[in-house]
Amino acid sequence: MSLIPECAALVICIASVGAWAQSPQVVCNQGVGHFDSTAAGVTVHIGAVKSDGFATRACEASLRWSSGQAVVVPTAAQVDIDVLGADLGLGIPVIAFIIRPTQDDWPQIYEIWTMGRNPRKLLTLMGEDTYRAVDAEFNGQVAIWTTDASGIDGFDGLGHADFTSPPMVVLRLGRPGLVDVSPWYRAAYDRQIAALRQGLTAQELQYFKNSDGRLNDVSVKAAEGVALRKTKAMVLEIVWAYLYSGRPEHAWTELNKVWPAGDVARARNAIWEARSRGIMTKVAKVAAPPQPPKWAEQPPVFEFVKADPQQQNGGRMVYGALGVSGTEGPVFVKDENQTGLYAADKEPKPISLWRPPPSAAEQNFEHTQETVLITIDEAGKVVRASMVAPPSDPELLQAAKEWKFIPASSEGKPVAYRLKMDVELVR
Repeated sequence: MSLIPECAALVICIASVGAWAQSPQVVCNQGVGHFDSTAAGVTVHIGAVKSDGFATRACEASLRWSSGQAVVVPTAAQVDIDVLGADLGLGIPVIAFIIRPTQDDWPQIYEIWTMGRNPRKLLTLMGEDTYRAVDAEFNGQVAIWTTDASGIDGFDGLGHADFTSPPMVVLRLGRPGLVDVSPWYRAAYDRQIAALRQGLTAQELQYFKNSDGRLNDVSVKAAEGVALRKTKAMVLEIVWAYLYSGRPEHAWTELNKVWPAGDVARARNAIWEARSRGIMTKVAKVAAPPQPPKWAEQPPVFEFVKADPQQQNGGRMVYGALGVSGTEGPVFVKDENQTGLYAADKEPKPISLWRPPPSAAEQNFEHTQETVLITIDEAGKVVRASMVAPPSDPELLQAAKEWKFIPASSEGKPVAYRLKMDVELVR
């Protein structure tokens, strides 16, 4: 099976990554998979660690440029790219690696390097369970979404596995240092709070409120203890959602309402202490709650690639790719002056694409082709996806949300881009 985009250049990148790995797609997992690309004068390599010329079950990553090179990851169980060529707040293109040192542990490392003439390491985040840079509101604000899993792991006898919604933290690069912009995204936290509330009943809350809070009562039966731990974790997740989104007064009101009365003061102090020891130790500044000007405005979405003087297209702009005619006639050409749409200097290039295996019914066909229309943000993430043909394929659309690209660029800056792709299934 293969993914066949409109742009022939994309096929090479897809094939080099291995588009059919299990979700979530990882560029290199235990020595399987590789990625090689050059952008902004920097060559990125991810692949298996070699021993005596043979691939091992470990991954490495390196950068190479005209005047030097750097080993980013000498060895790890997994190495992935979150963004390549995106701007995370400093006005310069960066590359961010997601590194899992060992296969069995959940903590990951997020390492950010500049690109250009002399790449350098900007930042390393450690100990969290997930990282994803995305323009979540699709308004031109690319930020790193992570959790404070390192801060709350082991809190009050609860481990990482007890929490389904660890406190979200939204970060951007700034001067000086890392900026916590979580207060700008209160709507996302409110959705998390609403989902958690739906999972709690009044009886469960009252049962927990009648406990000692610490759940150290040896008389509690094993089954009851499991239920109490679940309720306690969800209560904490609601409190943390208010706290991390810049609303401490709401957090303490919630704590007073649902926590055992005799244990509220201790719990409040413990929550503050846990927050101070986690990812917040990396934060130089917390953004004020008011959202930036023009927060609700969407960025322009590019749909064309500017004409290449070396191509014989009469200076016209091509939808999706330059100078690629395929086998079904000339490329689809539009006129920017007539449509009012935008032309980019470079189209997106894939980092990792994947699709679930076809259903049993689909496997009966020798050849199946589907077409999907996707909008890729300035971080190279798919923010919108819709089917062109056939009219519905929920599995493909779900998979498309995890696709990652080197973003399109215009005048050296990453831009949002709409791209039509053919997904071709071949037995």
